[in-house]
Amino acid sequence: MILRIYTACPGCDAPTMLRIGVAVPPGERQPFALVCPKCSSTIRGELITTKEATVSARLDDAPDLPEDASQDWQVITSHPAFPFMPSATTSPFMDIMSVLGDAGMPYFGSVARFNSIVTEDWPQLRRAYQFYLSGDWNRFDTAMSRLLEEDWPGEPNMLIRHDAVHRLLVVTLASLDPSGRYAEMQQEVWERAQPSGQLIDYLRQDAVQVELLKLQKRIFSQLAHLIDIRQAWLPALPLIWVELLNIAVPKDWRLPGDDFPVLRGAYQQNFELSCQALPLLVVTENAADGRLATSIHDDASSWVPGGLSQSSRPPRTLAQFKKLTAEAKEAFLDRFPVTEESWLGVFDRSIRNAIAHADVDEIISDGKISTGKGATLTYMHFVASVARQIQLLLLWLNLIKLFRVYKLLSDQNKAK
Repeated sequence: MILRIYTACPGCDAPTMLRIGVAVPPGERQPFALVCPKCSSTIRGELITTKEATVSARLDDAPDLPEDASQDWQVITSHPAFPFMPSATTSPFMDIMSVLGDAGMPYFGSVARFNSIVTEDWPQLRRAYQFYLSGDWNRFDTAMSRLLEEDWPGEPNMLIRHDAVHRLLVVTLASLDPSGRYAEMQQEVWERAQPSGQLIDYLRQDAVQVELLKLQKRIFSQLAHLIDIRQAWLPALPLIWVELLNIAVPKDWRLPGDDFPVLRGAYQQNFELSCQALPLLVVTENAADGRLATSIHDDASSWVPGGLSQSSRPPRTLAQFKKLTAEAKEAFLDRFPVTEESWLGVFDRSIRNAIAHADVDEIISDGKISTGKGATLTYMHFVASVARQIQLLLLWLNLIKLFRVYKLLSDQNKAK
């Protein structure tokens, strides 16, 4: 549904017709902030819906005008659920369907499934995972039985507990990326992360397990936060579909842009957590090469990535690796090419450095983000990168699960 609002820009008094897509359930409020194309002033307000499905608008600092107040309305179109063309007079939904073609219905179907899972099952899954992290297995089993009903066994073992809750997270989140990149990354990493003696010796250390659990808690907390703010990044998903299908991105596509401060923080947290997870891949590769899990270089073999800067001294141990800069750490993704490609695709070096140093600006009027060093990208591509980063967080979470399972099986074998 599109609501038409007749007003005047509070900055330049231009008669303005706002065309805003309604994207909240009846009874909820939908804030909006639209930029005047003439003077770049922001027109703010909110849509007010009732349980009877009526919709009205409240403007913050702009007047309500009758439809016949002008013969020359400037039109500003916006939709909070997907990209739109600000100057369009057609339906944003129909525009999306036109761009995606045969992929239109599959796209909307995937988003509808995600929203359904989040609305109906996420609160219980989130609670179950919190019980999982705290080791409260009685309450965990109760929560999982409510989710899976008869598919949850009456007496689950620890292997089932570790596996089932993470499978539900994958079902909830991995399908958001239609490229299937998560499955490719998991296969690539799992092939290297075999339960060798070197890896098991490392994982049996109590201090290692404590650190794994801490990181697992941080990553899950971030995934929960991303689900909480999903309305900020879900609108960028059509861009992911368009690029996967090699369809030209409409040059006039825009997103509202008012969520940049929230997404900027999410981007930074996603990057920091992923850097904290990189040692897991180093441990994996060391063990796969037959070295001690914490040894990047020994008398028999060494690992010196080709992409490592000549000014960086190759680390010999995991402890030395952890002290490297983020750029130097990235070089050690070279043994995991699929994961490396995903990483470099979602963590643009110039953008992330600019964000870390508060050297990035958003220009809502033209939908661009710029850095102090002159790098630019569209706001929509920035939002899409945050959405894609979810796949990496999910990968780290499941690798930690695998390591915890290896420790569990090792303890069971030792007890026999």
